[in-house]
Amino acid sequence: MEQIIIKLIDFLKFNDWESYKDLKSELLSIDTKNLILRILNEKRIRDSDVKALLLVIPELWKDFNLEDWMYIIRKVDRSANYRILIDNEPCFEDIRFLYNWIGIDSVKLYKNESGLPDKYKKSLDRVFPVLLIDPMRDGELYKENFQDGTFGNIKYFRDMKIRLINQGANASPLPNL
Repeated sequence: MEQIIIKLIDFLKFNDWESYKDLKSELLSIDTKNLILRILNEKRIRDSDVKALLLVIPELWKDFNLEDWMYIIRKVDRSANYRILIDNEPCFEDIRFLYNWIGIDSVKLYKNESGLPDKYKKSLDRVFPVLLIDPMRDGELYKENFQDGTFGNIKYFRDMKIRLINQGANASPLPNL
């Protein structure tokens, strides 16, 4: 796992996030749930790079269920001193991604999870709702990114939302993709 993380970090130094597809088969060859968890805990990777990875290669998470996402939510080491406009660590990117792109109220999932330390929940309180604003989700540009193949297949996003709602999650207030 460490080798792929180092390769991903090196890759990001010299490539833009649209080039992630070059690493797709290698990324999909390992346990993607633990890969995503490892990436979310990696301080050398930026939050925007994680978002891009999840958008460009939805095959990483397309087969997840609610318990898989909750496993990730419970295991991410979130900074208690995270500053939304200054820090660019990926430690809240799972919450943001589920809320903005899947359309699930991940804040409620996070807050209702009994196994999380209060310091993490307070950290989310400090950055919410600014954390959930995603300029890439505003307007119509994101639709073009799905249509032209920049982002992965929109079907995976829509199917994930339905699956998670059927498993007990609530929808976020954002319009559907």
